Amino acid sequence: MGESMPTFDCYALSQCPSFQQSKDEGDFADDATWILTSSFVILTMQTGFGLVEMGSSMAGWEVHILLKNAADVFVGAMSYWLLGYGLSFGTPSSPFMGFGGFDPVAGYDPIESGLRFSQYIFQFSFAATATTIVSGCIAMRLRFFVYIIYCFFAVIFYSFVAHWIWADDGWLNTLGAYDHAGGGPVHLFGGINGLVAIIMVGPRTGMFDGKRTKKSFRAVSPSSQLFGLFMLWWGWIGFNCGSSFGITGLKWVVATRSAISTVNGSAGGGITSIIYSYLRTGRKLIKVDHMVVGILGSLVSTTAACSVINTHESILVGAIGAIVSNLVCSLMKYLHLDDPVGGVGVHVGGGIWGVIAVGIFADASLPGADVRSGLLHGGGMHQLGLQLLETVALTGWSLVTAIPFFYICGIGCSRDWRNPRKGLRMTVEEEMQGADKFLHGLDYFEDYEASEESRTPLSGDHVIDSELGNKDTRGDSAQAESSGNIDLRMSLKRGRRASLLTLPTSASFRISGPDCFEENEASEESRTPLSGDHV
Repeated sequence: MGESMPTFDCYALSQCPSFQQSKDEGDFADDATWILTSSFVILTMQTGFGLVEMGSSMAGWEVHILLKNAADVFVGAMSYWLLGYGLSFGTPSSPFMGFGGFDPVAGYDPIESGLRFSQYIFQFSFAATATTIVSGCIAMRLRFFVYIIYCFFAVIFYSFVAHWIWADDGWLNTLGAYDHAGGGPVHLFGGINGLVAIIMVGPRTGMFDGKRTKKSFRAVSPSSQLFGLFMLWWGWIGFNCGSSFGITGLKWVVATRSAISTVNGSAGGGITSIIYSYLRTGRKLIKVDHMVVGILGSLVSTTAACSVINTHESILVGAIGAIVSNLVCSLMKYLHLDDPVGGVGVHVGGGIWGVIAVGIFADASLPGADVRSGLLHGGGMHQLGLQLLETVALTGWSLVTAIPFFYICGIGCSRDWRNPRKGLRMTVEEEMQGADKFLHGLDYFEDYEASEESRTPLSGDHVIDSELGNKDTRGDSAQAESSGNIDLRMSLKRGRRASLLTLPTSASFRISGPDCFEENEASEESRTPLSGDHV
């Protein structure tokens, strides 16, 4: 009891070299863990992109689409390891590109190599995202092996713009242009590439010439589109928050502010999309494609600015982004440019607006904000001018790389320099069959017919009556009739048979499948009204 507890001089301890080293290593470890975790979240967005594209496409392409999204990762990873990382962040470097550091392992001490590893995987996740945007834009017509080649070179082209914006000596960075999480390098770059691909590959056969009905192009699964939207939505939080590149110092403040701005922006975009869709359809419908495009467009709009704007301003940024994205999609259809997923509207429309929004709403007084104030916070036109410069520079780079790439690939496959489109796209027969059948050997319709022929026929019209929750299937048929029926008619597109499943319930409905992407006012007006409330 007589002995006193030892005392420590905190200041002296803080100045101890060993303590400083352990503290720095701890900070580095915390930052690296944050970056790695965000990278994992971002890479799961590939699933979301695949689901949105798969749901927006026609039957017979689902497996092919998911394989393309897998190619984004394994081909892009090889390209980024061989060339991409060194071009973006290698040393020595110039304002235009990096010239070294292509192997992130060689010649560095453990801490520096660990920092490079975390930076590498995070930036690769961005490169894979920029690549996959094109997949949806040219769905159901681009040759698979042309897309494989594109995945490799797109990562290389992306690496230059990543250097301009995020490398210490990148020319746009040194001028003062600001892009927190890739509104320009990822989304605008990928969207312009997608636009070039759409123009050079051409629309799906019969899309605009009247040779096929609009219902032939109806999306196979709006529910898959929405599932994909959810995965992308939550992945976007990792996308924007992870771009703080750590949680030490004021980085955690930047990350949390980015999270709220991202969520608020998507809220503004979602509400605006409902209003837009309702008014656009004559106050009749809330269409799935309007909602998906609007919410994703609002998320893209927050990507460049989320860390340097006030959280209430992000609502307006997202709302405007949703409108711009949907309007661009409408313009694409008017111009007969076939974009099944609305990728150009989301990534070009939302990307341009998001980059410009930095020059309007940026607030340099926010903690951790490393940017000049924008137009609405006393900064004048300076930052806005830099953001416009970024938009023009990245658009120009995308055009001068994407156009020669698709042209060279086209004439390389077609052997005809006057007709590169022939080499880029599938044949009409392949397009009609679907890639799942002609490329991957999957024919769901033939399998279905074979299984139907081997089944023991049931009486009548192959009607299966099932009483849910009632073990006595010999109940009074009159009682079952009064309880009503749900008729689920499942008709296969290429099949010659249909099966009818009859289930009793307390009301009577007829479900004929969703028609979320076709204007059906004419058919509604021509229908004979049923009794009651059109039940």
